[in-house]
Amino acid sequence: MKRIISALISALTLASFATPAFGWGSTGHKTVGQIAQLRLSGTTTLSRIETILKPGETLANIANWADSVKNEKKFKPQALHADPDTQDFYRQMANRDNGDWHFVDLPLGCGSYNNCPASFRDDADIVKMINLCIRKLRGEAVPNLTRRNALRMLVHLIGDIHQPLHVGVGYINTDGPGNSIVFESNPSLIIQNDYSSDIGGNRLLLRNEDSDNMHSFWDTELVEDARGDRTVLQFATALNIDPQPGWTSQGNAYTWSAQWASDTLKTSRESAYPTIRIKKEVIIDDRTKYQITKENEYGARNAQVVKLQLAKGGYRLAQLLRAIFP
Repeated sequence: MKRIISALISALTLASFATPAFGWGSTGHKTVGQIAQLRLSGTTTLSRIETILKPGETLANIANWADSVKNEKKFKPQALHADPDTQDFYRQMANRDNGDWHFVDLPLGCGSYNNCPASFRDDADIVKMINLCIRKLRGEAVPNLTRRNALRMLVHLIGDIHQPLHVGVGYINTDGPGNSIVFESNPSLIIQNDYSSDIGGNRLLLRNEDSDNMHSFWDTELVEDARGDRTVLQFATALNIDPQPGWTSQGNAYTWSAQWASDTLKTSRESAYPTIRIKKEVIIDDRTKYQITKENEYGARNAQVVKLQLAKGGYRLAQLLRAIFP
């Protein structure tokens, strides 16, 4: 039930909701890649990775490639591109909906990714696509991805899966107590009533402007607040800390992305949504949005959460790459 939209919303409105969600923005993704690069410096793992990448490419500077290939209009059997691997990506029609690979919309009431009803998960959600990239990098046949594209996609998706609004999202009940609009977290009630998703916070407006939404706030504003005036390298170095309890993934590497999604769902439930309140419904360019309020300390408190999520993402990316390239 990916990004469920009410049946009452027209097909035209549906199309207008398909706004790309850029997890962490450029700075956040580079930071995750840079942390992993620092952790892998001097290892055989990094040497093996460098044989896949072009000269001069690093885990930091490939981290945003996946957001650059979301334009569905570029996909055609004879697509042309100056970069041979990107050209190959655009020629694979199986990749046309790759924007859907970057998230999974789990209700906040789900205990974990695996215990959430199957209708909220998808064969091409972020958990499944991370595993597809692992398969390709381990030498399995995955015809729609070259190894370099799989690596570029993997680095980005590990960042995305640690962005709370790419995993745990709000489902909107417009008939709350006293004519209020509230978030529904119970998966069964969401299915029963076909409540629509807030699309990773993209429908939640901090002010009455479409671009000033909660997803953008987490992607960019909180990241830049956390970084301050430091360079990406300085920021990543500061976040390259010893792992905290629960950061190290357990078991088979193909189970790790589900573990990470469950962990990020908990962060979304406990940090992103608890103090958000919906004030009213607004219509902007024929699209239904919701004005929200947040507590005064929301930004300062969650800038610290962002630091932990980026640090966690970089640490786990390095751990996964070690498992793929021992």
